Amino acid sequence: MSDDETLLGAASRYGLASTPMAEVDELPAGANVVLFLRNALLSRELRKRFRKFRVLFVPISSFDGGIEAALYTLRLTLLTDYAAACERSRGWIDELSSHTEPLTFVSKRPCSDGEPGTNFVCTLGDDISIDAWASLVIEPGQWISVGSYCELAITTRPSPDRPRPFTIDGTAVASSVLVARDPRFDEAGDARIRAADDLRRELNRRAPIVLRLKGGVLSDVRAGGEDFTEALREVTNPAYGLHALELGLGTNQHVLPHVDWSFNSQLNEGAGPVHIGFGEGMTGAHMDFVVAEATHHFGSSH
Repeated sequence: MSDDETLLGAASRYGLASTPMAEVDELPAGANVVLFLRNALLSRELRKRFRKFRVLFVPISSFDGGIEAALYTLRLTLLTDYAAACERSRGWIDELSSHTEPLTFVSKRPCSDGEPGTNFVCTLGDDISIDAWASLVIEPGQWISVGSYCELAITTRPSPDRPRPFTIDGTAVASSVLVARDPRFDEAGDARIRAADDLRRELNRRAPIVLRLKGGVLSDVRAGGEDFTEALREVTNPAYGLHALELGLGTNQHVLPHVDWSFNSQLNEGAGPVHIGFGEGMTGAHMDFVVAEATHHFGSSH
């Protein structure tokens, strides 16, 4: 189901039964619905309309509603191996529950300009909250975002009254950056998000993107020899001071052979083993830097 006729036609060519949103009330209770929103952002009213169904939600409009990006996202949604993603999610949940040591990501491959590869340490708090969906079953009345299948997200907001669930120290080399907006964005956030999309294109054009973090704060981001630190601070809202607000553990590497990093698509988010997010998408852009190649282990870097 979609709010866009072109996507409905493309889905039909993939063998799916396509239904316009205007006909949602004609579906039987408990129906399986894959909902692609290209033109509208998620709203409370929209969720109410689908409250009787099992919904896998793909928020194209939160990233890039252009038709090329939308068709690309549709294709990767259908290429995703959901059983493998669930298995990876359960594996991560087991690992995170059984280890207290820091989590290290390392790549032995240096950047094309001779810079070191990815090598950073995530120190996790005692009480972390994980956003993920590790079941192949969606029950009637449940609304599950495709992103919950494709990653485990550990998120935070800087607060003097609450310890952070993670800190990151070291260097991450990203193959691309994504920009997302939360449906609750405000006027100032809208301007920053629009500027962030221009910044995203420039960073991706100059990739790889090298990020350096200390104590969970981004101290430096460079691509193609140029420093983009202050530009990133502005578009993600300076009030957050470039604190990393998300540690995303990707579970959708199955689609990597089909990934085009130039697209601003949520399905790119979980294709790499890890991504680091800044900003919350409301008062400024949410920007995810995706590391496409790295291995992980528990314990200090070596």
